[in-house]
Amino acid sequence: MIFYLIGMMGSGKSSVGKLLANKLQFSNIDIDKEIEKDEKLSIKEIFEKKGENYFREIESKYLLRKRKLAVVSCGGGIILYKKNREFLKTSGYTIYLKSSIPTLEKRLLNENGRPLLSNDNLKETLINIYSKRKTLYTSSANTTIITDRRSVKEVCELIIKKLKIEKIYS
Repeated sequence: MIFYLIGMMGSGKSSVGKLLANKLQFSNIDIDKEIEKDEKLSIKEIFEKKGENYFREIESKYLLRKRKLAVVSCGGGIILYKKNREFLKTSGYTIYLKSSIPTLEKRLLNENGRPLLSNDNLKETLINIYSKRKTLYTSSANTTIITDRRSVKEVCELIIKKLKIEKIYS
C-alpha cells in the first residue's frame, strides 16, 4: 500500500510523512527532497533557474514512480496536473492534510525557501494559491485530516485511526 500526503505548503506533509512512515514501518519519500537531492538545487533555485513548468514536469515523474509500502509526501502543487490527480486517485490512498490560512500563515511566517511565497503579503498569497487549489485537493483525496491546532503526532494518530476504520468497512 502507498499513502500519498497532499495539501498546501505548511500543512505538515513532510513532518507527518516522516512520522507516519516510521509508525507504519514503511519507507518515507518526500518528493521535494528527492528532487532537490537529484537536481543539486533547492526548489526555490529550480523555480528561479529553470522555471515552474520544468519543476512541475519533474515533480510528476517522481510521483509516477513505482513504489511499495511507502508514505509519499507530495509538493503542494502536485494536484495542478490532471494526470497527477488521476494517479493519486488510482494508485494508493491519498490523504489531504487541510490547514486554515491563519495556521499556514503562522507556520510559514519566517520561511524564505518557498518559491511561491516571495510576495510581501503572505496571507494574500496563501489565499490566492488556496482558492485555486482547494477543490483539486478535495477531489484528489480519499480522506481529509484537519491539522489546525494538532501536533504531528496527533495528526498521525488520526490518520491511523481513520485507516483502521476504513479497512473494517471496505
